Amino acid sequence: MNRQRKINVQISRLSLLGMGLLGIAFFTPDAGRQPGSFFSVAMETTWRNPLDIPAAWCSLKIILLSFGLFLLIESAGTFLAVRKHNSLALSVFFMQAAPCLGLLCGGFYLVKSLL
Repeated sequence: MNRQRKINVQISRLSLLGMGLLGIAFFTPDAGRQPGSFFSVAMETTWRNPLDIPAAWCSLKIILLSFGLFLLIESAGTFLAVRKHNSLALSVFFMQAAPCLGLLCGGFYLVKSLL
């Protein structure tokens, strides 16, 4: 029973950390002109403007959003695997490809806005 409790604590921590990162990504102020435009601000940066701080902040928000989604999907998949729903857990774990692409995209835009 002690092992089961440790796994449940780990799942809870991953979920809380993921929700916290999503909260930071959604509730911190945007650098754009209109709310909810941090994707467009990050994508509109060019290589000609080094140290574009608003675009770098929006890129960091994309990274936080993607990492938060990754942690939530990880905790859901672990929960399903512990409950012996292996085929469903495997399909949930495959959904982690989307946040991984978001991490790569956000990292690219971060480098693009800083260099």
